Amino acid sequence: MKPTFLLILLAAASSLLAGSSKDAITMPEVASPWRFGIGYAPLIGLKTEFSGLGTFNRNFPEKPLGGGQGYNYDNGFVRVDSSGNNGAATWNWGYQDVSQYDATGGGAMSYTLTNSLANADGSEDGENSSGFECFTYFDMGAVTFPRLKDLGATWGFRGGLHYAHVNVDNSSVLTSGTFVLTDRFNLGGVLPPDAPYTGSFGGPGPLMGDSPVRSTAAGAAALVDGTRDLDVHLTTLSFGSYLAIPLCRQFSVLLEGGVNAAIASGSYDFQSTTTIAGLGSRDSSGSDSDTSILPGAYLGLSGIYQINPQWAIQASGRYQYLDDFTLGDNGSEAALSFGSTFILSLGALYSF
Repeated sequence: MKPTFLLILLAAASSLLAGSSKDAITMPEVASPWRFGIGYAPLIGLKTEFSGLGTFNRNFPEKPLGGGQGYNYDNGFVRVDSSGNNGAATWNWGYQDVSQYDATGGGAMSYTLTNSLANADGSEDGENSSGFECFTYFDMGAVTFPRLKDLGATWGFRGGLHYAHVNVDNSSVLTSGTFVLTDRFNLGGVLPPDAPYTGSFGGPGPLMGDSPVRSTAAGAAALVDGTRDLDVHLTTLSFGSYLAIPLCRQFSVLLEGGVNAAIASGSYDFQSTTTIAGLGSRDSSGSDSDTSILPGAYLGLSGIYQINPQWAIQASGRYQYLDDFTLGDNGSEAALSFGSTFILSLGALYSF
């Protein structure tokens, strides 16, 4: 809808400028250079990105490499025994699954710690939001450029106030990457007991080296379920200029442009459940609220039909750029983007 509307009006204006009319088209005389308007003006093309989701911290902290200390893993443990790990070996160890055992090179046992990267993200594109605006035009008179003057073009200033309530919900099931730390302990030819096996501090038991060789790799994706809600009250002030070109006695096209600044006051709430296969699920949540000033600019095209000297109907489309509005807590962030946002407005103008 919006591209077609803008292209039609642009084509009409360009065709008129390219013509060779000698006589200016005059609009019905209005009572005052001031015109005031109000209209329904929805925001179209909003985009919201939710990021930093999928928190799942390790069950145990990562320990530095070296012997003589206790290691705890998702699938077992290697700890100091009652001998103080005499000979750099310990019988105080345990494991859960036979897949952890590797018989090559004298045998070794592998243990893992898995952590989510919390990099799940989702988005809601092309969101629309109802809005309303009031605005005013002040006519500065005829344009002095010869070609535009011949067309009866006028120019002036425009000021406006726009309000919209933006509410975006997202409940998609997302995925987060995981990071797997693997420590490999040498068995020195010792065959491990059948899994699952749990050694003890006092022992005795089969001995295993107490200093691991470490590697890291990407793991299987974690599933992230939950809800994300961004609620924003957006009030935008705009100021700029316009060029009005009459196409016939009662209809004119306005080219508009200027700067704006929005006051964005909003809140972000999320709840997530992150699940990693074999390790279970973890819950996380967060909430944030803030008020920010977002600078920007706008460029628009309007069509005005003059009913009588006092009243007119206006339809317009404006591209409105503003800085992103972001909120975040507990590692997650919601960003409302205006990079592809338009305002379509239909309203009435009154002059007195």
